[in-house]
Amino acid sequence: MAASASGSYCACMPKPPPAKAAKVDRDKFDLGQKVFNGKTAPSSGDASAQRTRLAALQTQLPEKVAKKKDLTALAGKLTDSQLDSLEYYIKERYPASK
Repeated sequence: MAASASGSYCACMPKPPPAKAAKVDRDKFDLGQKVFNGKTAPSSGDASAQRTRLAALQTQLPEKVAKKKDLTALAGKLTDSQLDSLEYYIKERYPASK
């Protein structure tokens, strides 16, 4: 008995799903979030260099958040890795605000 069917069949391979945005680095994001929320132990660092970077980060925050959070107060209290993680967190959490 022969089976007959209507329609056509494509023997081509299915297309892969579109590339997703780069995955978030969870460790860096989590550390940045802890720094942002003040849940890390204070460390010591170069206050003047950190103040410049923190002031730049402050401008990237949405207006509503910026009124409540003063990132420049953290100057001199962060390690380099904490500051890098904070920058990463703000970039991921508040993308292209303003």
